[in-house]
Amino acid sequence: PPLTVPNGPRPFYFTCRHTYEHTLIDEINRYAKRNGGEVHAMSPYPGLVRVEDNDGILPTFYDPVYALQSMPQSVVVTAESIKSISKQVINALLGVGSNDDDDNDESKVDRISQQQHNRLRSAERGSLSIHCLVPGMCKAQTKPVMQHRSDKIGEEIAKMTKKMFPAARKAATEEDPSTRWLLQVMLQSPNIAVASLVECQKKGPGQNSYWPNYIHPLGLAKVDIVEKMPSSAYRKLMEGIECMKIAPKPKLTTVVDLGACPGGWTSVMRRLGCYVVAVDRSELDPVLMRDDMVEFIKGDAFTFEPTMAGINKEQDCWMISDVIAYPERCTELLQRWCEGRWASNMIVTMKFQGGEPDLDELDNAIKVVQRLGYNCRVKHFFNNKNEVTFMVSEKDGNPLDLEVGSLGSTMFPVTL
Repeated sequence: PPLTVPNGPRPFYFTCRHTYEHTLIDEINRYAKRNGGEVHAMSPYPGLVRVEDNDGILPTFYDPVYALQSMPQSVVVTAESIKSISKQVINALLGVGSNDDDDNDESKVDRISQQQHNRLRSAERGSLSIHCLVPGMCKAQTKPVMQHRSDKIGEEIAKMTKKMFPAARKAATEEDPSTRWLLQVMLQSPNIAVASLVECQKKGPGQNSYWPNYIHPLGLAKVDIVEKMPSSAYRKLMEGIECMKIAPKPKLTTVVDLGACPGGWTSVMRRLGCYVVAVDRSELDPVLMRDDMVEFIKGDAFTFEPTMAGINKEQDCWMISDVIAYPERCTELLQRWCEGRWASNMIVTMKFQGGEPDLDELDNAIKVVQRLGYNCRVKHFFNNKNEVTFMVSEKDGNPLDLEVGSLGSTMFPVTL
């Protein structure tokens, strides 16, 4: 990639599930066109998309459905050694390390770097996280090329920032910082690095749900369960809960699982201590059928109502669904439950037919949910295939925050 010059264009980088790069590119181009502009998007590596936005069409916190992580307003630097790459990153992002002649030359003083430097100076202690990345991580490779070098660069950057910015030092109290900053560095080759620094935007509904994701590098959460599960689909639900950063209240929340067979999603909710009403035409895994905390109702997921299981509006109710259906049916399901105000939180997959997603129906469903007074975020997670996951929550809800690390763990180490 071309190297960044002071006050020059800064590209965006997005990560996605590999093989879905062109879907993400189509989504980004679609957004730009709708907003009267044009961007140039391409995929330099599997699972990574670079966007040149010279006209400033994309907002800093643009959150595409098919993106797992964002590196907004990135800089591209080059140097030979680990220490010199680290210095170049800090200089390009924060204007640290320029000589006096550069300071007096306005053309060499980057305005964004100056602004970020001043803001990070006043940021709370413990609010800065550093993620060191390499392209192979985008495919969840266990030992990607250049990871050791990337880690060493991250350690050097952490040392430098701790000397200058309290945000990089350990928090003085056990209370979580009210703001979160994320510095990401991705090696493109041993001597070329892409870096981004941003104060993350809170997405909710949980207190630790931010974009970009400051907890999981590249937005990848490890959500494997060692014990045998009824199906591997459980990972999608766990990624959804991990993204929302909220949890059902054990023994207080009733979960309705629509299209529950064979029971992968029901199993996750049972592990979280919930009573589950599982609705399907076919029975669940025998272990779940014998569980006293699982009520199986033989029936149609699209006509079921909570009152059929004795659930009233005073109870905290979640609805989850991984049912196979056309996208329009998923929209109808979300509309029924939102109109009825039957659930405080919902996690639902919308499945697509053929090779391409129906982005028009996806947009329609989002508008329906938002029009009915719910917050709505949609993601294509690493464990999603030709489908996306809707995460729906009440605007005035009082959810239980998910403890960091209690459900999904980081797939790759965090430097700071």
